[in-house]
Amino acid sequence: MKIIRNTIRAFAGAAVAAALGLAALPAAAQTIGIGTTQGGATGQIGIAIAQAVSQNSDLRALPQVSANTSQYIPLVDAGRLELGVANYPQTYYAIQGTGMSTEAAANLRVVATLMPFLAALVTAESSGIETYADIAGRNVPRYPENSLGDFIIRATLAAGGLTYDDVNSVPISNFPQQYEAFKAGQIAVSIASVGAQPTFDLEASVGKIQFIPVPQEAEEQIRTLLPGAYLHDVAASDTLPGLGAATTVIAYDYMLFAGASVPDDVIGKVVRAMYEGAEGLKASSPVWADFDRDQMGKAAEIPYHPGAAAYYQEIGIAE
Repeated sequence: MKIIRNTIRAFAGAAVAAALGLAALPAAAQTIGIGTTQGGATGQIGIAIAQAVSQNSDLRALPQVSANTSQYIPLVDAGRLELGVANYPQTYYAIQGTGMSTEAAANLRVVATLMPFLAALVTAESSGIETYADIAGRNVPRYPENSLGDFIIRATLAAGGLTYDDVNSVPISNFPQQYEAFKAGQIAVSIASVGAQPTFDLEASVGKIQFIPVPQEAEEQIRTLLPGAYLHDVAASDTLPGLGAATTVIAYDYMLFAGASVPDDVIGKVVRAMYEGAEGLKASSPVWADFDRDQMGKAAEIPYHPGAAAYYQEIGIAE
C-alpha cells in the first residue's frame, strides 16, 4: 500500500492538532510520524506518545494510522516513517522475517520498552474448563495462519500439551469476531486481556468468566512461539472480570521502535520527552497503568537504537 507521506501528515496534522495541543508549536518544529492503528490499545499508545513528544520537546510528533502493524513496519524499515508501535513478538518476528512476518525488516531498532500486555484464554465458569488440557475436544478459535491470534492460540494450547489436532477449530478472522462467537456459544474459549473492555462485555453476555491459569512449566514452550513473552501472576479481583481467583497469564511488552536511519539526536529527544513526561503518559489512559519509565531501557533480544541507548546510559537505566 503506497502512502504519500506529506499528504498523510497534512491530513493527520489537521485532524489531531487540537487533541494533541500542537497549535502552539513553532512552525519550524521538525515533524516525525508514529505508525499506529485505529483505536484499541495500540492506537491509544501511539496518540499518547505523540502528545508527550510534542509537549516535551521541540519535535512535532503525529500519529500515522494504518489498519494493522504490517502496513507501517515496512515504512519504518525503509526510512519512510520514523517510529512505530507494536508488541514484542511482532517486532521480533518483523526483524527476523520469520513467524508473523514473511520479509525481514532488519533496519528496525527499539526505542523504548513501554508496558506489559497481559493476556490468556478465558472461559465461562460454567464450562467445566479449569486447565488448558481441559480444552481438548472443545471448540477453539482458529485465526489466519501466522497472525498474532494464531500464535497466541497455539501457545496456550501448547500450555496444555495440545495442538489444533486435539480441538475443534472454528475459523475466526479477528478479535471482534472472536468475542461475538464466544458470546454466541460457538467457541468455548476466547483470547482476552486482563482489565480490557471486551472482558466486561463477555461477562455481561455469558455470565461469570475465568482466565485459565497458565502453568509455570509452560513458560519456555510459550516463549518459542511468542518471543519475549513471560508469565505474570495476577491477584484475584472483585471488580475485574475473569479474576474470581488469582491466576497466571502470559505477558509481553509493547515496544516503540524506529528505523536505523533516524538520527540519534531525534531519538534522544523522543525518549527524553517520554521519560520526563511519564506522568502525562500514565494519565492518558488505563493502558499505561503499568508503564514504568525506569524500564524503558529494559534488556531485549532486539537491538536498541543508539540514540535511545545513549540516553538510557546517561540517566542510568540501561540494562
